[in-house]
Amino acid sequence: MSNLQIKDFIELNNIHHTFVKSLLDQNTCEDLDIADKNVSIDVENLEFELLDSNHIAFKSQISSNTNKIGYYKLVYFRRSVNR
Repeated sequence: MSNLQIKDFIELNNIHHTFVKSLLDQNTCEDLDIADKNVSIDVENLEFELLDSNHIAFKSQISSNTNKIGYYKLVYFRRSVNR
């Protein structure tokens, strides 16, 4: 799968929304340690990696003000993308 195909996959499957929803659904404020911070997640510039023929990992940087404070990684199962 090429980078262009993965970018198409991101758009077609609304991965940006899924990424944020997963982060918020799977973690509490205490887990994320974000209760008193100005935190941003750069979902528009997701890094991606094809793990095998069925799994793609998406990773995004988490920042507080201008400091990197971590990353969130989502492994997504893709059914079949044949183009």
